[in-house]
Amino acid sequence: MEEDGALLVAIAGGSQEAFRSYYERHAGRLLGYVLRVTKDRALAEDVVQDVFTSVWQKASSYRAEHGSPLAWMYMIARNKLVDRWRRRSPGEARGPSEEEHPLRAHVQADPVLSMSLERALDGLRPEQRQAVELAVLGGYTHEEAAVALAVPLGTFKSRVRMALLHLRALLTE
Repeated sequence: MEEDGALLVAIAGGSQEAFRSYYERHAGRLLGYVLRVTKDRALAEDVVQDVFTSVWQKASSYRAEHGSPLAWMYMIARNKLVDRWRRRSPGEARGPSEEEHPLRAHVQADPVLSMSLERALDGLRPEQRQAVELAVLGGYTHEEAAVALAVPLGTFKSRVRMALLHLRALLTE
């Protein structure tokens, strides 16, 4: 959204009003996303707070050529979640259940596969990686992810398909 980009520019300039507007527009949806992923209201609220703190502090780092403002914000959320899951002790829950994300369960069980997948994800174009992370690893429906990335549904599905084909090629080498 063009308006979100303008808000981020204003936030980078220190505008509290722009930040308030951005927060009011997106906090509820972001909370819903994080809550779907974590199934833990307190954790989800903490992550959303961390994300908006980062938005305030790092708005100047947003680059439109790398994706939409929402994609940037959801990437921050994903990174915050991953950081929190990595910091937890081995006995604690580590995010979404294995039943919800069977791929993640296999990756966590095999460190070599985990490294290979991370390397393969790094080989994707930024828009493809965002699509895979939201739809496959983040639990978004294609429709929700397309809205979050501000792209047509068909474009989003093409990105996921191309990314998965690329990942398959890289992982079978």
